[in-house]
Amino acid sequence: MHNAPCRRGLKPRLQSCELRKKIVEYRNQNLRKGRVSIPGAYYHIIICTHRRRKVLANDKIASIIFEAFDWLETQSRIQWICIMIMPDHVHTIIELCVGQTLAKVMHSLKRFTAREINKHLSQDGQFWQSGYRDWGVRNTAALNNMIRYCYANPVRKGIVEAARDYPYWWCKFEME
Repeated sequence: MHNAPCRRGLKPRLQSCELRKKIVEYRNQNLRKGRVSIPGAYYHIIICTHRRRKVLANDKIASIIFEAFDWLETQSRIQWICIMIMPDHVHTIIELCVGQTLAKVMHSLKRFTAREINKHLSQDGQFWQSGYRDWGVRNTAALNNMIRYCYANPVRKGIVEAARDYPYWWCKFEME
């Protein structure tokens, strides 16, 4: 692993004075959308294929996605915590690095993976749905719950009986 300028622990709670400063700092178009990018913060993100096409649970396509996350990490843009590739969507938990925004990172990820996956499938056009869903992780308990949620997704969807049997899962922590 390389030394990225990301913090390893969760962001401590801000004092009320600091919190007011942060809120004022983020009074812009992104805040009105409900999306704020805070370097060093953890985010649970979901991206879906266009029209929810079930094409992602494939060795080659999964490797394109996993390698894209690895590349973003080597470029000190994110630190990924876990990645779950479902047939029609991807769950990931990342830590955003200094100088990055969710919008920039997701644009890079989706643009690159769409181009490479479309090449592999001999197609062109829109691959991912517009936008993405994101949730900020507030504390260690929430982080652990989100990781477990991602891990259990194939079981909840009836794809496998045991999460450990699902092949398209990467996590930096042992799950069982």
